[in-house]
Amino acid sequence: MIPLFLAFPAALIQSPGLPSDILPPAANALIKAQDWPGFADWFETVPPATRGAHYELWIQSLNRSRRWERLLTVCDALLPQIEAKTGPRLSTCRLCRAQALTQLQRHGEAAAAHAENGRLGYPDGLPNACAEARLAQDWPALLAHAEALLSSRPDDAQGLAGKGEALARMDRFTEAEPLLNAAVAKDGSIAYAWNNLGRCLNERKAWPEAIAALDRALALEPGQVEALFNRGRARFELKRYAESRDDFRAALALRPGDPVLAENLRQAERYAALPSPAKRK
Repeated sequence: MIPLFLAFPAALIQSPGLPSDILPPAANALIKAQDWPGFADWFETVPPATRGAHYELWIQSLNRSRRWERLLTVCDALLPQIEAKTGPRLSTCRLCRAQALTQLQRHGEAAAAHAENGRLGYPDGLPNACAEARLAQDWPALLAHAEALLSSRPDDAQGLAGKGEALARMDRFTEAEPLLNAAVAKDGSIAYAWNNLGRCLNERKAWPEAIAALDRALALEPGQVEALFNRGRARFELKRYAESRDDFRAALALRPGDPVLAENLRQAERYAALPSPAKRK
């Protein structure tokens, strides 16, 4: 879970070498009141040299004010200056840039930014990169970020689940299934891992086992469209047509107009309406 606001170390609350008493009293009053929108507005009224001297506070004010577009613009401008002599390094600016991309739902760019933060030593960088790659539905990127996470934390449940999902989405089901089993054994609360496990089980026609996994997925997240579809498919194969129809109907209600769901619902309704074998006799 990527936090809405980043927690800044106490050392970052003041700009390096510049105590807060250099700021005007009005600005210090805004800091004391934690009036971040007001403080962000104040920065827009001062010369560039003042903003640059207190850039940590400027970044924090924008982050706390949820001014994501402006935060991204500022971070993009500051990073080359901050890293001109040192090269890439973990900083408030890099952390906030990734956060801004997340909040702007630029998921592919956010995944890359979080991954870089992970490589630079931020513990949550690679987990965040996996989350963003999933949202971007960039399965090769998810695979790469999950593998990077597992290289340092081999038993990480989110890493196992992410790699398993990436492989399943790339139709590499045989490789995906053991990873997903390991993920849910480590953490049974990862709903998307149960869904992907159910999909793998469907692919090898293990219908009852698939239903059990998909039941777990939907108990955790009842609105998972794909889990409803995958369970509907397994129930249909087991000739549980009325239950299959209900799953496809629920999925279509969540994703109206989807042609695949509509066709599967039509087929399930047709079979569910047929007399049972006992009644046909």
